[in-house]
Formats: sequence, C-alpha cells, structure tokens
Amino acid sequence: MSDCLVVGGGVIGMMTARSLALSGAKVTLLDQQQCAQESSWAGGGIISPLYPWKYDNLTNELSIASQVVYEQLCAQLFEDTGIDPQFLKSGLLMMDEYDLPEAKIWMKSHGLDYQAHQSGALFANIGQVRNPRLLKALKADIIKKGVKIFEQAKVDELLIKDGAVIGVKTLHRNYLSDYVVVCSGAWSSQWLTLKEKVFPIKGQMILLKSKPGVVKHIVLDKGRYIIPRKDGRIVVGSTMQNVGFDRAIDDETCQSLHDFALNRYETLSQAKIEHHWSGFRPASTSAKVILGKHSEFDNVFINTGHFRNGINMAPESAKRITQLITHEA
Repeated sequence: MSDCLVVGGGVIGMMTARSLALSGAKVTLLDQQQCAQESSWAGGGIISPLYPWKYDNLTNELSIASQVVYEQLCAQLFEDTGIDPQFLKSGLLMMDEYDLPEAKIWMKSHGLDYQAHQSGALFANIGQVRNPRLLKALKADIIKKGVKIFEQAKVDELLIKDGAVIGVKTLHRNYLSDYVVVCSGAWSSQWLTLKEKVFPIKGQMILLKSKPGVVKHIVLDKGRYIIPRKDGRIVVGSTMQNVGFDRAIDDETCQSLHDFALNRYETLSQAKIEHHWSGFRPASTSAKVILGKHSEFDNVFINTGHFRNGINMAPESAKRITQLITHEA
C-alpha cells in the first residue's frame, strides 16, 4: 500500500510523483501505456504560455513560478541522472499580438518587457527544454527516489469501500493508497467523473533537420511556433483539432507547417523533414487548469487540464498538489 497513488505518467504525473517523494511520501505511479509517450512527449517544450495575456490568473501563476525554477531543476536532474534535459534560454521572438492593448496592459501589470526586433518583440528570458529528454530524466529520477512505476496499468475506476476511496482498480489488480492524484491528461474523464469534462485537442507537429544557428530564437506567429534545438534541429508546430482520440496525421498539415517555417526562414528550404507526429492536449470545458481536491472524495486530488501548458506549469502544479496533500495528511 502507498501513501500516494499518482495516475498518469506524463510530465504532470512524474513531476507530481517527484514532489510527493521529496516530501517523504511513499509513492506509486501508474500509466496506461508507457510513461512519457503522450502529450508531454509530443509538445514543444517552451517554458511560457504562448500569449500569456490570453490565459487566466492561475495559468500564469503556475507558469511564472515554474519559470523561476526550471533552469535549476534541469541542472539537478542532469546531475542526479546523467540525462541532460537541455534547458536553453533561447528567447522568444513574438511576431504578432504583442502590441495589442490587452497585451500592453498585461505586460505592464506583470513588469514584463521586451526588446525591439526587426521582426517583432524579443522576450529574451524565455527558455525551453527538450521535452523527451526532460521526461527520460524525470523517470530515472523518480525511480531513484523510490517511486514504484507500473506501466500498462490502465485504471478503470476508483476503488471504494464503505463510501471511501481506498485506491484504484485496473484489469489485473487493485492498487491501494491513502491518496489518489489524477494526472491522466486528456484521458482523465474516461475513468473518473469530474465536475467539468477533460477532452483531447489534437496537435500536429514536424521536425526539421538543420544546423545550429540557422534559427536563433523561438519564433511565435499566428499561434504557431518554430523552436531551435541545441543540435540544430527545428520543431515546428502546431495545429488544433477537436477530433477525439484520432492520431491520424496528414500531408496537407505537414506541408502547412513546413510552409510556415519557410515563409519566415528561407534558409530552411534545404532542411529535411525528419518526423511528423500528433499528440493530444488535455483541454477542459472551462479552458482552465483543474487543480485541487475532488468534489466528492476528500482523499482524491486532480491535477489535469493543462492544455498547451503542461510542460511549463508542471513544477508549480506538482508543488501545489503536494502542499494540499501534505496539509491534509
């Protein structure tokens, strides 16, 4: 039996498991397939909301607090696991919307400023991580910290005895725990009744093979982005499609993403498309993060609905859930 049972092995689930383990809890983590293979793996790894003034206060609170710790967190993970998440403060070049009235008001109220650039506004302090490497480092780290991971363990429902939650049911066995933390992303509403539904919004992305220095900064324009990695590879994304759990990718979208990059950097015309993939962002009906205690059960906590911002909100989201649980304990 565990003190805490975390359901979901993406960045939110693993960061939550890490935070709970650091607090002294005995933690078990379940994933329906393999850890770190869904939305967290598929995203771009920008440590900031794309247009922060479009989001609610909680999203920005979680994001800003996480930005403060990310560089040190990645350094610690590298030291402890030997896996480098490749945190890079590449800056973000925003080509649109930064000069809108609501954007100016938000930036003034948050003390955020940018450098003038010939193509828009450069936010020099914005960083990024190579999310597949971050996820590998997190998995190795939580195992070292004593977290028990069970993969191919799809949760069917809460395990309830005498009106109280005592764990979860899977096909092959029950897992008992004092607390259950739901970090199932886009799948959260498939096995648990929530006050508001969580559902998938598919995004398609491509990876270009280029050389270091061709693109210096993260580029954001019209809701899409270009992200230069340390090795010269370029991530280009992304689309938004409300099509359920349909993983299909298509040539038209691939070409559209490629054209988006080429229209801003002609030098990428020789860059080969190495990969094209899709992922499922966990959206909520309110378009807000769901973070807190379940409405019906005192020992069930929810940490989901992060939509496009799971990577950049994960450290603070994990910290707040941990604080809620340890306070309850």
